[in-house]
Order: sequence, then structure tokens, then C-alpha cells
Amino acid sequence: MNAVPSAQSLRAAADRMVSALAAHGDPEYRLTVLKRLVRRLGEDRYPVFLRLLGVVAESDDPRAQRLLADTIGTALRRMDLPGGALSSWGATRLPDSAAPVSASDFSGQFFGGTPRRMLGPVEYLTVWHLQRTQRTALSAETFHTSLSRMIALLNQSEDARTLYPQKLAVDAQNELEGAYTRATRERLAAIASAWKAGRSPDEIAQAALDARATDTPHGWVLRDL
Repeated sequence: MNAVPSAQSLRAAADRMVSALAAHGDPEYRLTVLKRLVRRLGEDRYPVFLRLLGVVAESDDPRAQRLLADTIGTALRRMDLPGGALSSWGATRLPDSAAPVSASDFSGQFFGGTPRRMLGPVEYLTVWHLQRTQRTALSAETFHTSLSRMIALLNQSEDARTLYPQKLAVDAQNELEGAYTRATRERLAAIASAWKAGRSPDEIAQAALDARATDTPHGWVLRDL
């Protein structure tokens, strides 16, 4: 089992991440660096990547925030977000998070395997909070805090601030792959609408919770990020 990173180790890792991005002037190469970091962490530790984004978001370094947000903006322009995999809500069995990721994990329905989909940071948090996946669901409080912090970071980039809500609005209309429940799609639509309207990160996160507050399944065990 992977140890939970300490606050000190997360700050050090976030500093190395930002330094690696700052060492390259090419936005495309910066995206390559960010995606390489996600791959090195591995599927089971994508939440660590989200925490690294959170460390930068909470820092007093606007340059680092813009650099990271602009890199995600580049990813959005390319439709190539650094993502993590969560099992789809319609899965008949839960994945072994310690097992290597294979192509069939992302195929949807091959041979009765667990349907999975790669999700960007905002979508990952939303699905993690609302749906049955290989992870224990996030509490509403942690979802609100993490989402608000993430959006505050992304707002440092004009591209990310403009393109991410557009992507979420499209995702909210997609019923074909079974990656999102109706409740999740409603939350994504609420996030997209509030974000496009220029509301504050805290208000956007609250709009997500208010969209369908009664949809959180009963009897779920919740944990923090």
C-alpha cells in the first residue's frame, strides 16, 4: 500500500513540478512534462497529482499558478488533459487498483471487464464524489473544497477558464458511454453554467452541490482527499 504523502513532501514535489515546467518555454513540451509526471505516479496515485495542483493553488506564487493553469489550458486546446482512470458507474466488478492498466480497461465493455474512462481533474473529483468507483467516495465537504481550489487555479489561465466549462457542458450531454450517471451529468452542467457565468470558485463548487443535493447514495462510506 502506498504511504500517504506528508505535507512537506507534497510541497517539495509541487516545487519540483513547477520548476520542471518553468525550465521549458514551449507550452507543448510543458504539457508533455505534466503528462509524464501523471504517468510516473501511476493510475492509483492520480489523487496525489490532484493534491499537487492543490498545493500550487494554495501557494502565494501567482507565477507558478499561471504556469500550471496555462499548461492545462494547452491540454484543453489539444483535448488531451492529464487524466486519471475511474471505473464507470455501470461496472459489474470493481478493478484491482494494484494491477497494471491495460488497453481493455478503457474500452468500455470488452469481455465483461470493468468499464473505465480517463477523466480530467474536475471530472475526476465529480465522479469520485458521486459514483461507485474503485475508490471510496469523497465527502461533500472535501469535494467542495477541492473543486473550489481547482477552479481558482484554473482561472489563472484564460484558455482554461474559457475552455474547461465548455468541455464540461459537452460532457454533461453525453449519455452514450455510461461513464456518468444522470446525477453526475447534472453536476457537471451546473459547474459549467456557473463557471461560464463568471461566478467565484466557491460559488461554482456550491452550485455543483446544490444541483441535486439528494442524489448522494445512502449508506456510502465517505473519505477525504
